[in-house]
Order: sequence, then C-alpha cells, then structure tokens
Amino acid sequence: MLYLAFIMLVPVLWGICISLTNMRVGAESSFVGLRNYSALLRKPDFRNAAVNTLLYTFFSIVGKAVLGVGMALLLNLEFKGRNLVRALMIIPWTLPNLVASLNWKWIFSSQGGMLNGFLMEMGLISENINFLGVPSLAFMAIVVVNVWRGTPFFCISLLARMQSIPEELYEAASIDGAGRVQRFRHITMPMIRDVLILTTLISTIWTINDFETVWLLTGGGPNKATELISILSYRTAMKQFRLGEGAASALIFAPVLMVLIFIISRQTNKEKQEA
Repeated sequence: MLYLAFIMLVPVLWGICISLTNMRVGAESSFVGLRNYSALLRKPDFRNAAVNTLLYTFFSIVGKAVLGVGMALLLNLEFKGRNLVRALMIIPWTLPNLVASLNWKWIFSSQGGMLNGFLMEMGLISENINFLGVPSLAFMAIVVVNVWRGTPFFCISLLARMQSIPEELYEAASIDGAGRVQRFRHITMPMIRDVLILTTLISTIWTINDFETVWLLTGGGPNKATELISILSYRTAMKQFRLGEGAASALIFAPVLMVLIFIISRQTNKEKQEA
C-alpha cells in the first residue's frame, strides 16, 4: 500500500514543485510561487482551452450517459443474438485509442472520407465537407468520437446493475397498471442511480484528461477550436519548453479532479457497507 502511494504521489508532488518555478529547458530555474497560475488565468489561450475542456466534457458526458442508459435498456431485453450484440458493443471501448482515432480521422476526411462519400451518395451534399477543418464541425467531431468510445463503459456498468433488479418488482408494477415509462421512472432509474452517478464521475475524470484522441484527430485546431487543457499543457511544456507553465496548466483542474475522486471513494465505500 505504501509502495502504491509512493508511486502515485511522487509524480504529482514533483509536478506541483515544477509548477511553482519558471523552469525552462536549457535555462536556470527559480521559485516563482503562484505566478504561473495567476499568469495563466490572464491568458486568452488558457481561457479558451478551459472553456473548450468544460464544453467537451459536458457534451461528451451527456451523450454517453443518455446513449449508455438507452443501450443498456435495449440489451437487457430478450432477443435473438443478444450475446453477439453485447460483444460487438464493447468493441469501441476495447480498441486501441490510436487505431480508433486514425479510423475516425479517415471517416471525417474531406479527401475520400467515408462520411463525405455517404452524404454524397445520398444526395445530401454536392461537395466534400472539411469536418476537421471547420471550427464548429471539428468540435462536434471530437465529441462524437469521445461519445462513441465511452458509451460502452456506461452501457456495461448500467446493464450489470439492471440485471440485478428483481423481476418481481416489474411484475408487481405491471399488475398495478404501470406502463414502461412508469416502470423505468419508478423502478429502473432509482435502482441504477448510484451506478450512473459513479460511472459519470469516473468518465468525467477520463474526459477532462483526454489528450490522445483530440491530438490525433485535430491537434487542437483548427484555430485552437478544439484545444483542451491537456493539449495546451503539452504545447507549453514539450513544444515551447516552458516546463513550469506547462505543469501549472496541467494541474489547474486538479482540485476539481480531487473532489470527484473523493466523491467516488465515498460512493464506493457506501456501496460496500450496504452490501
């Protein structure tokens, strides 16, 4: 346990120490306190990245939660080939991020991309659309990919909880005249609420820290329309070699993440005690 805590805490503490200096590659560093953080808050690039990160996280989480609940409800029904559909549903979550991102980049491509080809074939467009080259479309594209990758996690978690709900509850509700919507509202939703909250919190942490998918799809462009905090930190530290500022930008959302982790820990302990 101490070994695990050591491995986890040392990089975090080292990052905090770096963020309190003006460390640059090839130059001497000195302690600057919270100057990096205060400077970040005044920079338009940081404010843009922070807003992008929050919007990206919000729309992605809402999409994953809604689709996850819907898919879990469908896969909880009895139908032929259900096990096969369940197995196929997991594929987006298990694919390597690099493979998935490059495939989506080809799908969205304006030069022979599958989406443009489909829309042209259907007669919905007359010329190719540069989905990753237009700011608003590029932002929508990265949200779509994140939702596609993350929905199976919601679905699997919620489906497991739904299958533990006693069938007698639904039968009793049906006898009392409750329809599907009423059964979902008064039985299913209350029973899966804890799992939905826990899954949402975990996915929020993953989404806020997302880097690889967005970097491979757009590199933060066009015109910084998809630049997230993670990408800004990478550019600052690894491209501009301002390690102190890069560390500060990477850690600025740390308090939010710590609160989420604390809530997850409490929720997990609560479920263990109830079990």
